Amino acid sequence: MRELVFSLAECLDRAIEVQERLLDCLAVQRDAIISGEGSQVEEASAAMEVELLRLGGIETNRTLVASHLADELGIVSARWSALREGLERSEVEYLAGRVARVEDLIRDLELHNTINGQLIGTELELVDLSIRALASDDGQMTTRAYTQGGATPSPAAPRPVLLNLAA
Repeated sequence: MRELVFSLAECLDRAIEVQERLLDCLAVQRDAIISGEGSQVEEASAAMEVELLRLGGIETNRTLVASHLADELGIVSARWSALREGLERSEVEYLAGRVARVEDLIRDLELHNTINGQLIGTELELVDLSIRALASDDGQMTTRAYTQGGATPSPAAPRPVLLNLAA
């Protein structure tokens, strides 16, 4: 088996470790967003930033190793779909599981990141609505309340102070 195949496998293994830690960070961040723990959201974000820097270094190295392997095989592209065609069967088997795991983790990371983004967006919309309701003199923005007969209550319904953002 080629030495570059071992080097590529090592890069993929390190990428998998970092991506799994990133996925854990996203789970912690999601729980913190849901529970309204701003400091925990910041801590998770800081941990993710460190892991992303690590992943960037690993990816740079992986790209370099894959390029050298492509050159050795006489292949123009260093993409897996091209590399696997030039590798021996044992080399493909050695790398294929790792490549599949990286692809799965990328999909999981994208999904979890999207969910967290949507949660943050929802929280921001609630804050915006609360602030607009507090700042507005518009009667339409106040809470509607009616008596059993359908008339407006006396005294008038109170204006909302803040929505429960932790709910």
